[in-house]
Amino acid sequence: MTHHEKGLTYLLVAAALMSLDAVFIRLSGLHGFAPSFLFGVFSLISMTLLTRIREGHLLPVIKAGGFMLFVSGAIMGVSGTAFTLAVQKTTVANVLLIMSVTPILSAIFSWIFLKERLQKQTFFAILLSMAGMYIIVRGSLASGGIAGDLIALTASLAVSLNFVVWRKFSQLNRSLVVGAGGLFIGLFAVPFIEVGDFDMYGVLIMMVMGLFTAPVGRMLNAMATRLISAPEVSLIAQIKIVIAPVIIWALFGEVPSEATFIGGSLILIAALGQPLLKLYQMKRAPAPAIAE
Repeated sequence: MTHHEKGLTYLLVAAALMSLDAVFIRLSGLHGFAPSFLFGVFSLISMTLLTRIREGHLLPVIKAGGFMLFVSGAIMGVSGTAFTLAVQKTTVANVLLIMSVTPILSAIFSWIFLKERLQKQTFFAILLSMAGMYIIVRGSLASGGIAGDLIALTASLAVSLNFVVWRKFSQLNRSLVVGAGGLFIGLFAVPFIEVGDFDMYGVLIMMVMGLFTAPVGRMLNAMATRLISAPEVSLIAQIKIVIAPVIIWALFGEVPSEATFIGGSLILIAALGQPLLKLYQMKRAPAPAIAE
């Protein structure tokens, strides 16, 4: 396969694996902070081991990351904890649609912290996303609950902030950052869990997620970004927004509300519009002249 075909393959498999995160959390049958604790512990184990295999030694990698390694890990701890809680408190469709605004929020954070200029289409995407989230949240209020939507937004804000941290501190080892994130997810959960919160079935389900699907999906996603363009990554990554709710519907009969369909459509238009435009501009750009 060509590099582009490999990148697309990596990304499709990554999107499929990462779409299972919410499914595994629901299948585990665990509640509260128990699933996030297990997710954090198993992610810490898998990603630390992976870093050890790839780099040979952990200490030099930790020293190279320095203080920002733990800052990024703490931010990931917030996003991971918020995600596992949100999936328990609202529909999976709501969670994934709200989190699909991550690229737009990243652009805002880049403007604030990195002084990068916001393009006109980004302003339009921000307004469209806000309208979509307003419709989803209003629908949740009408059905008697909004906590899950707000927690999902917290997760999206944390993920977006971490993207900016990674751009600013490019030397951070991504697999070790995910491991540090697992450490903080576990630490955040410890004060709120008890031994009685766990059962063997739930532990095994979260073990599969924490040791295999979650880390492998994220590593394949990172590998794909080196082989294909950023707009393509953004587009294909949205596949999980469709896959996970369909699986949840088939297993648990969870049907998204009308407000989710309407608001989600606006969010998807905003999220997909920019990468589609960039792909179009890339294809329209003239080929570089060949020196004679």
